[in-house]
Amino acid sequence: MRDLWGDLRVAARRLRHSPGFVLTAVLTLAMAIAANLVVFGLMNVAILRPLNVAHADRLFLIEQKPAGYLTQSYPDYVDFRDRNSTFSGIVATDMDEVGVSTHGATTKGWDVGASGNYFDVLGLQPELGRFFHASDEHGPNSAPYIVLSDGYWRSRFHADPGVIGTTVDVNKHPFTVIGVTPPEFHGTTLFIWPDFWTPIVNMPEIEGYNMLEKRYQHGMLVLGLLKPGVTVEEATSNLNAVAGVMAKEHPDADDNLAVRLEPPGLLGDALGDQAREFLTGVFILALLVLVAACVNLAGIFASRAADRGRELAIRMAIGSSRWRVLRQVLAEAALLSVAGGVAGTLVAAALLKALSQWRPIAEYPIHVTVTADTRVYAVAALLAAVSGILPALLTARQIWNTDAIQVMRSSAQAVFRKMALRDLLLGIQVALCCLLVTCALVGLRGMERSMRAHLGFDPQGRMVVETAMDMAGYSDASALPVQKRMLEEAAQIPGVTAVGTASQLPLNGAENATPVYREGARDFRSSNSVMVANFYTISPGYLKAAGTRLLSGREFTWQDDKQSPKVALVNETFARILFGNAPAVGRRFTLPGPTDYEIVGVVENGKYNTLTENPEPAMYWPLAQNNDSGTTLVVRSTRAPAEMAAALNTMMGKIDPSLPVTIQSWPGQLGFALFPARVATVMLGVLGLLAGLLVATGIFGMASYTVARRLREMGIRVALGAQRVQVLRAALGRTLILLAGGSLAGLVLGAAASRVMASIVYEATVFDPVALTGAVVAMIALGAAAAAVPARRALRAEPARLLREE
Repeated sequence: MRDLWGDLRVAARRLRHSPGFVLTAVLTLAMAIAANLVVFGLMNVAILRPLNVAHADRLFLIEQKPAGYLTQSYPDYVDFRDRNSTFSGIVATDMDEVGVSTHGATTKGWDVGASGNYFDVLGLQPELGRFFHASDEHGPNSAPYIVLSDGYWRSRFHADPGVIGTTVDVNKHPFTVIGVTPPEFHGTTLFIWPDFWTPIVNMPEIEGYNMLEKRYQHGMLVLGLLKPGVTVEEATSNLNAVAGVMAKEHPDADDNLAVRLEPPGLLGDALGDQAREFLTGVFILALLVLVAACVNLAGIFASRAADRGRELAIRMAIGSSRWRVLRQVLAEAALLSVAGGVAGTLVAAALLKALSQWRPIAEYPIHVTVTADTRVYAVAALLAAVSGILPALLTARQIWNTDAIQVMRSSAQAVFRKMALRDLLLGIQVALCCLLVTCALVGLRGMERSMRAHLGFDPQGRMVVETAMDMAGYSDASALPVQKRMLEEAAQIPGVTAVGTASQLPLNGAENATPVYREGARDFRSSNSVMVANFYTISPGYLKAAGTRLLSGREFTWQDDKQSPKVALVNETFARILFGNAPAVGRRFTLPGPTDYEIVGVVENGKYNTLTENPEPAMYWPLAQNNDSGTTLVVRSTRAPAEMAAALNTMMGKIDPSLPVTIQSWPGQLGFALFPARVATVMLGVLGLLAGLLVATGIFGMASYTVARRLREMGIRVALGAQRVQVLRAALGRTLILLAGGSLAGLVLGAAASRVMASIVYEATVFDPVALTGAVVAMIALGAAAAAVPARRALRAEPARLLREE
């Protein structure tokens, strides 16, 4: 221990005399470790430890077997809950935005309708009051209770314990506050924090629509807690046996009741698989940044060892063992790894804290809460140890094989005269840098294209007024007169050129779809459906206001009401799936009910749920014929957005002050759809920047070292008449060859990584000539900037002075 302490003191003394080396090494380690800890922190929360509830490892989403179908109907949930033998409990949830009225003020809030056994199955205890239970449910609308989240209780009710027992209105219906959840509980969907929970049996009252008795109406997330010792395979087999009995009992409802189990958190395969794939890919890229940092440090250690070659040889010649020399080198590396690890951990902790306070989309309750736990700190220690010690070990072999007598006889630079290791390290570093820079540019280009991609509508110059009329007590039927008045009043505002309403807008994060059957169908099992199509309820004028092209047929009119035959508009994909290349206008299709619709027009394809989706079928129903209280007003105008927002806000206040209203530009409303691409672009951009800094220091270090070692040779060359180009080629030729070879390898690796990028960023492709050109130019610029100072030094070599010094 005395020897070890002595080695550390000697190492600290040597490092104190090399501040430039210490600063470079610590900053390199800190940047790379911080980047890895931030990404690992996200992976830790999203994948490794998704839910903060008891027995989270036994909690699973019960999804429909076809990929992408996550939800169940309430009657199916009840059957699975009551008939299974492998789960301790099964719960159902359905999240929606509602209006909450207290003391005469109405605001929006996010409500989770939960089955009565929800809190009991999750093993939660209230912070205040009590939870609702299965015993509170006695049929539809029988349990008017509300449980507040800790955050909502503190922000809305100022943490007043007297709130228990008071009444609040949810969509104009009274509910009694009975409890508050513990601060650490935020629901069972990762990163989505609800404001409160209400019993699911009261959904008909809150939403004005009864899903509880409709077996074909899917829309609820169902989670089950496995009994101890039960495997996923056993539980899946048990549920599918139950599903087989259900299919026989209800042959007209659905023949596709088979299920599969998925870990909860990121909404199963709809978002979870994509997010997990992306986070894993980014973590691999972050590890590559760390590898680049290690390679950079290895090069620095090799240069430092070469500069100290004669000193180390003398130490060994006078009796020091090779192990003692190596211990001193490793002691320096240990001190650097500790300093770099501490700095990187502090930076990562600050970044994770800032990330946890970030609200990426104001209108949605998204909280990316990431905290550093024991697992994160353990990874920090491991990364610091590996990234600090490993680079030193790469040079240890060369020190171990050093011939002390030969070194003292020759010049210092003979120790590593071939520099094969440094060449390899720099080539790897350049390849990794080019890979990361390529990925970053591919992401940026994809993001740029997504902002001007063909969406099936034109958001530019449009304002969006979002309101939920059910929050003000309107039913689907009573909402129509008010919706008509909104259209009439908005059309009278100066500068407005078109106006229309939709039940919801494409790419807003909500997905409504239904199976479609051929005309005359009466067996509505899913196996008989032709497709599952997105649907929207729109008013006359919506297509013009949204900029959606009508390809054939006609638009809706107010005469398309309940007294007229059912009609619909469909998109190109819908028409092609159902009728092939034959004209679709005038043809019919059937929806469950049964209800037959006549197609009166065909509109262009668009993007409905995600920017990266393949062409999907969609249909539109007339507002007067299919009453829907969901109302989003689209206003096309020639006025500035701020002016239009003020005019629309005044208009809505006159129509009904109790209506909750959100007004913004349509491009601003697309933040939810663009969120994954923006996050991917920022993360890749940061990693690319870090890689660029690392490769620049690596090139600078190698070029500087090469010039310094060969400066006398440069002077002799100049004295003998060598031209400037010849001097530069001799000084930097090998560095430039490594730069070119590494860049080519990085471009090839970037092409291999394009699949992950394309799944996140719309139209991201590594074969984009602009992205490829940008990557090449970036690498050339980095190389030129890093080699500029060493090249200048080589060209200014003075033969007479150098020979006198020798």
